[in-house]
Amino acid sequence: MKPWPIISLILIVLASVGAAAYYVWEASIMGTPSLCRDPNNISSHVYNPARLQTIRECITVSGIVNNVIVEDDGDYHVWFHVDPQYASLPNRANNDYRQGDLLAEIICATTITQQDAVLACENYTNQILPIPNSNQNITVTGPYVLNNVYGWMEVHPVYFLSIS
Repeated sequence: MKPWPIISLILIVLASVGAAAYYVWEASIMGTPSLCRDPNNISSHVYNPARLQTIRECITVSGIVNNVIVEDDGDYHVWFHVDPQYASLPNRANNDYRQGDLLAEIICATTITQQDAVLACENYTNQILPIPNSNQNITVTGPYVLNNVYGWMEVHPVYFLSIS
């Protein structure tokens, strides 16, 4: 019997195992790949997107909600204290101004009273429900960005949110 078919089969199996291991590793860093798809093109409805610098295209992070604020631009600001494994995500501005909380922005989810933000949410309403309350444990997925206006880090916009 020739060794080449066996060697080829072994190489295919090794390549498959390597690809699967890489996929699992990448998913653990960047969030579950299926959750990292931009549902309904949410990102195109971010108000004034130039103020945000994308650090990671997608991330999944969990923590405990400290407060939820309804903003005039139609967004919910969900400030949450990240779980220990995500402690490196808040930056100095998060620590100095928000007691280390990370911001998750649920966009186009409430009444817009800020006139220059109306166009961003035109023909779109966010489907993330329910909106979390203080002290709830949440997991959010979306782009990890630096807000250049305030200097803090955010998950903006939130693609998916779960409450546990």
